[in-house]
Amino acid sequence: MKYIFFVLLFIVGNFFFAQSQSNNNMRPGDTSRIPTPKIYLVYFKNGTPFDRDLSRITNKPVKDEMMQEAGRRVKEFQSLWDQEGANYLQIAFAEVGLPFPYVEMQAALTVSPVASTSAPLIINIKSFLSSAEKPAPLSVFPIILFHELMHTYLRGIGDSSLFRKKYASESFVTLNHLHLMALEKFVLLKLGKTEVLNWLDNDYRTGLPPDYKRAWEIVNDIEDYQTFIKDLKLMAVKKVK
Repeated sequence: MKYIFFVLLFIVGNFFFAQSQSNNNMRPGDTSRIPTPKIYLVYFKNGTPFDRDLSRITNKPVKDEMMQEAGRRVKEFQSLWDQEGANYLQIAFAEVGLPFPYVEMQAALTVSPVASTSAPLIINIKSFLSSAEKPAPLSVFPIILFHELMHTYLRGIGDSSLFRKKYASESFVTLNHLHLMALEKFVLLKLGKTEVLNWLDNDYRTGLPPDYKRAWEIVNDIEDYQTFIKDLKLMAVKKVK
């Protein structure tokens, strides 16, 4: 009898654990119930194995001072995301009408030469350090993390956009950022984050590779960001069906 009790307890426990790790059981379109995933920022006091190993492999050493500063400031970045990030995500989810695929995620910070990526989720904070030639304003950190999270979010919605056909001659990177950049602009305007939007506009037009600039020009200058938001919502409806 005791054995059966523990077996049942194990099964029930695993069921609730599985439910807590995924939002796939949620009803798409029910924006009142869309939860915000918890994002944990990870960095160690004296650097991470990733930063140290990458330095050795690429022969481009990351200074200990940079890793130590990142280690000291990880709570600062976590606090900033916790204060601002939920608003970014909630606005995006409510507009599109679909949940994020995960309840929680870990984002590994880095001060190496590697750019921020969505898979694995790595956020480069080198530009925010005191050693940067012109440190980026802390207020833009949430949009950088939001950007990578939206790659994961949009992958789950599908690829039935008519804009993919219209701009089929564009690079994969450009096509992969059209709806994402529209979402960034939508959220920032909704929150009144004019300074962050201006920073983003300058970064896309002058600070990143041409494929990003091209995507931003399509969203802002050729089309209208709102048309991409409407298209995104249509794709979400198709996914529900």
